[in-house]
Amino acid sequence: MIELKVPKLGMTMESAKLLSWKCRSGDLVKKEDVLFVIETDKITYEVPSPADGIAHPAAQAGKTYAVAHVVGYLADDRNEYDALARDYPAQDLPPERPSGRKEKVQAEGAAPPPVSRGPEERIKVSPLARRMAADHNLELGRIMGTGPGGRIVKKDILMVLESLPSPPGEARADILQEDVRVYSGNEVAESIPIEGVRRVIFDNMLLSLTRSAQLTLQTEASAEALLSLRNDFQESGTKISFNAILLKIAAMALRRHPGTNASVDGDLIRVWKQIHIGLAMEAEGNLVVPVVRSADHKTIGQIEGEIEVLLEKARENTLLPDDLAHGTFTLSNLGFVGVDHFTPIIRPPESAILGVGRMRKKPAVRGDQVVAEVRMGLSLTFDHRLIDGAPAGRFLRTIKEMIEKPALMLM
Repeated sequence: MIELKVPKLGMTMESAKLLSWKCRSGDLVKKEDVLFVIETDKITYEVPSPADGIAHPAAQAGKTYAVAHVVGYLADDRNEYDALARDYPAQDLPPERPSGRKEKVQAEGAAPPPVSRGPEERIKVSPLARRMAADHNLELGRIMGTGPGGRIVKKDILMVLESLPSPPGEARADILQEDVRVYSGNEVAESIPIEGVRRVIFDNMLLSLTRSAQLTLQTEASAEALLSLRNDFQESGTKISFNAILLKIAAMALRRHPGTNASVDGDLIRVWKQIHIGLAMEAEGNLVVPVVRSADHKTIGQIEGEIEVLLEKARENTLLPDDLAHGTFTLSNLGFVGVDHFTPIIRPPESAILGVGRMRKKPAVRGDQVVAEVRMGLSLTFDHRLIDGAPAGRFLRTIKEMIEKPALMLM
């Protein structure tokens, strides 16, 4: 018999929510089959079976359990399973969803994508893709995964759904214009529970705004030198993102202005020795902020390599709690969606966050001449309880100067 416990995924992890069981009591499972899914600090993690055996879930989905808490058992044989079933109440999967539209479509002959794996091969699938497939009654074994190692991800489910025709008599909502009704009140189109990752974001953002005195300063910088530096990297055969350069600039600016690299701890202001910068990014529709540690001691190339790894982990929902922990400052770039300036919200317990807007060509004055120049917006939100306006302004000015003259990073 093997005890199934909540795994410790990092040094900072103390507990996790048991999101769901992927097996029922008495199911025969193979090593590496997903047994249950847990959630902690904005990430979900699929817990695989440590061996072949007979599964027996013994903890209720939806509840939070401490690390190492026993949530189930894996029996070696049927006799051992029968003993476990007597001693511990089983906690099974929820009832199967009723047949819906997609099941009807498949019954009418719509062919899903070709099978991408053998019958004995473990199906690799992200938690979001698994939930989407369940919502639409799709058979995971008949879906080709395009993620790493053939993992089924969100876009694979979307491709299948797009390929399915509407059943006879059911018109598509996006083309059925005549079905729009005039209604003087408010009709609910969708009710979305505030739970899981969205609950974590919901609580953290409210905590940030209610427990700090936030103020935002905004300025603009010429991005011509930044573009030139990135082009130099590209011409030398090194792929570098703007985020890697900006993250390095923020780290060097924090080294010059250590008071910004701080947090409030009760009646104390903690100024941190290390400069660990979080990069806000989107993961399956949710906000996550993985951290690049000791960014001031790393080259732009090293930072780029870490960002690529973190982005891949975010896309595949494989970030661990330690990937998100111990940040001292955050960078949030919304330029890719056409935003010029915005008011970023501090990530507790940090004291500041830099928002970066899009690069676009604008009129600028050089000497007595008006010239066309690529410029970018910068927004610094800081906690006014521990950082005054003038020091925050000087920190933002240093960021601006380093963007316009990247060589200043070397000083």
